[in-house]
Amino acid sequence: MKKKMVSVLLTAVMTASALAGCGSSKSAGTTATDSQSADSAAVAESTSAGTADTAATADAAATQAAADGSYTYTAGSYDGVKITMLNTKSEIQDQLEAAAEKWGELTGATLDVYTISSDAESPAEEIATKYAAGDAPTLIMGDPQDVYSICEEKGVDLSDQPWVSVGGSQYGITNNDKVYSFPFCIEGRGLIYNASAIEKVTGTAFDPSTIKSMDDFTALLDKLVAGGMKYPVSVNCEDWSLAGHYMTQVYEMQDGATSLSNDLIDQLYAGTADLNSNPVFTEMFNTFDVLKKYNINQKDPMSADRDESGTDLAEGTIAFWFDGCWAWDTMEDSYDDSSNIGIMPIPVNDTTGNSNIGSYICGSPTKQVMIDKEDSDEKQQAAAEDFLNWLVFSQDGQNVLVNECSLVPAFTNITAEATNPLAKSVQQYSAAGKLFPGYINYPSDHWQKVGAIMQQYLAGKIDRAEFAKEVQAYWSALKK
Repeated sequence: MKKKMVSVLLTAVMTASALAGCGSSKSAGTTATDSQSADSAAVAESTSAGTADTAATADAAATQAAADGSYTYTAGSYDGVKITMLNTKSEIQDQLEAAAEKWGELTGATLDVYTISSDAESPAEEIATKYAAGDAPTLIMGDPQDVYSICEEKGVDLSDQPWVSVGGSQYGITNNDKVYSFPFCIEGRGLIYNASAIEKVTGTAFDPSTIKSMDDFTALLDKLVAGGMKYPVSVNCEDWSLAGHYMTQVYEMQDGATSLSNDLIDQLYAGTADLNSNPVFTEMFNTFDVLKKYNINQKDPMSADRDESGTDLAEGTIAFWFDGCWAWDTMEDSYDDSSNIGIMPIPVNDTTGNSNIGSYICGSPTKQVMIDKEDSDEKQQAAAEDFLNWLVFSQDGQNVLVNECSLVPAFTNITAEATNPLAKSVQQYSAAGKLFPGYINYPSDHWQKVGAIMQQYLAGKIDRAEFAKEVQAYWSALKK
């Protein structure tokens, strides 16, 4: 069944220290309803207005105050409450477990964090399985489209939560003017580069902003090959990387907003789209063909290993790798100096009339957290809400997001600079207003089905015309 395409539109201009302008609306459920009451609440708790919450080390019975005075809660108020959280970002499992323990010590609650099961093919399948068993986690982290598809039926309305006014309403999933999800992080994807490796081979400084087209990019790759770097690129073979990250940019980059992108999706559903005549598709796959040509795994592209790619880039065996800021987890142990690593846009020859293509990267809230209302009671739901607010407003919670998980937070009250150099790169594009918006409500099987088709293209088993035909057939089969 065709579903309405919904977009999460990122703000065009953001400040350097925060990801968006400060929210102006007040949440219905905040403890302090205006600045005066916020100051009073802070004084009552012997906490000066505007300071961060340091209550994690305070007495368990003390009342906690948020950094901006908009949120308070009493430690120990959830004694004996047990809740669970599905984590679909396995690379931060240890960090979330530690955060759950710290928050639990403060509140008296128990939070069990677990990752997607090995037999589930996607977050959507894991979530569906849990609901079918009547054992849905209290906190459900999923991809945006997965959360959107169930949030109105199974999710708690979070519109009154304090974090809504500091970025939640902008980046969370909304339906019928209600906020249903907590935007866990903002992530971006593109070509990860190692400037030091490039400079070592070419003998000249590398500035990614000088790569303004596919022709520029190809010329640089040829120069690297001539200098002894035989294969300067790595291309992932995973279906989620190919279809969930590269192919989705074809949809997202149509006009940098929503109108043309929605038009393309509507045409795909209707069976009237011709991808081979779409300029963005053409240019993106012209560039993909270049990536294939210089791919270090070109002899057996389906044997590519992400961990090896991260190591190869860190060691300078390759210079470019298509992935996202989450890839730092596979690279950091191989880096002594990460100052010359970053993310750059996919370089294309711009025949589209869209000047943003080639200068913007795709970035958006990639994980959304919903609170279940079907299998969780009110006390569990309240504890889950408390945990999310602790992440946003407490000093310890902010430290979890920024420093321990190395994420770019979606909340404007968190001004700390990202520690992950790839996330820092995304943060810089965000501050400059150079992020293409991400979309939600893709079909839940998009990355598996379209990914399998794209794997055939990567391996040279089908040509581009056949690839486009099969992708169009996938979409049109979904129409009502």
